[in-house]
Amino acid sequence: MHIAFQRLARLSLTLGLSMAASIPATQGDSLPLPYRDVYQFSDPGTWVENIAVRPNGDLLVTILSSAAQLYLVQRPYSDQPSVSLVHHFRDQVQGLLGIAETRPDTFLVAGSRTNLTAQPNASAVFEVVFNNNAAHHGTTTSTSTSTRLVANITEAIVLNGAAALPGCGRGHDILLVADSILGQVFRVDAATGHYDVAIKVPEMQGTATAPTGINGLRVHEGYLYFSNSATLSIYRVKINRDGSLAADEPAVETVATIAGEVFLDDFAIGADGTIWAASNKGNTTYAISPDGKKVVPVLGGADSDVVRGDTAAAFGRTGQDRRVLYVTTSMPGKVVAVDASKYRP
Repeated sequence: MHIAFQRLARLSLTLGLSMAASIPATQGDSLPLPYRDVYQFSDPGTWVENIAVRPNGDLLVTILSSAAQLYLVQRPYSDQPSVSLVHHFRDQVQGLLGIAETRPDTFLVAGSRTNLTAQPNASAVFEVVFNNNAAHHGTTTSTSTSTRLVANITEAIVLNGAAALPGCGRGHDILLVADSILGQVFRVDAATGHYDVAIKVPEMQGTATAPTGINGLRVHEGYLYFSNSATLSIYRVKINRDGSLAADEPAVETVATIAGEVFLDDFAIGADGTIWAASNKGNTTYAISPDGKKVVPVLGGADSDVVRGDTAAAFGRTGQDRRVLYVTTSMPGKVVAVDASKYRP
């Protein structure tokens, strides 16, 4: 998320031009990678901030402005995906940001203020549960959702990226959520609503001229990976199963720095460890090798509209799109499907 937001506008949506489900072919290892637009919101003021993927492959996208809304994109790999509103968090927060799955089809969503002059108690974490009920004869299923407030995080200024702690279980689904301005990570227990500060290290801080520090979060192979919008870097630090630091004096590693950019937003980590990072104001999506030695722009560019204002990324979860990277954007708000299988590290 970039703190300097576009003007708020009334949200409306419509399907864009019909597109083929298949991503255009590419030749060899040429860049940029093949892509297609999955869905675009009609209102240019719609800021799509983050994305999560349901077990059935449907996408959940959070709206930062002009309304705190959660949308569902069904069958994003098809030529006619359908889009519907899951929930409008009306009068609770100004915008939605990070989202993470804590157990199958159960998601925790972070909401916060979209300016730095909002009143206290404007940041919160909500739970959204998809209830799949088999219809008669077991041939179809109907889906309903339930939504509840987990916790008001009164100390927070701007909540942002979120990541679930894997394997907690036993009724304790734990979410890690970044505060970009405080430069720290809150830990939230979905069962009890209890929260505390799990991690705060200097590498999470912003600067006097670039206040947005820590942004995206991912838990991967025992490490917490996080991006810092001000330093243009992705870091990692080893954590325990409960989300705390694995050592009293942690060794925070710099994975990579994207030289020449002016901002760094959220990211995804592929099965092979490749990091796929959105640059937001740079209008470019990058692939970063697991060791950080190779940073490659794979889609978009400074003057490109392909992923203008890219905010976050996530991989598909079905046989049709497991190698497809879905990228969300903010200018205008849309979802773009990228054929990551064509990338050669």
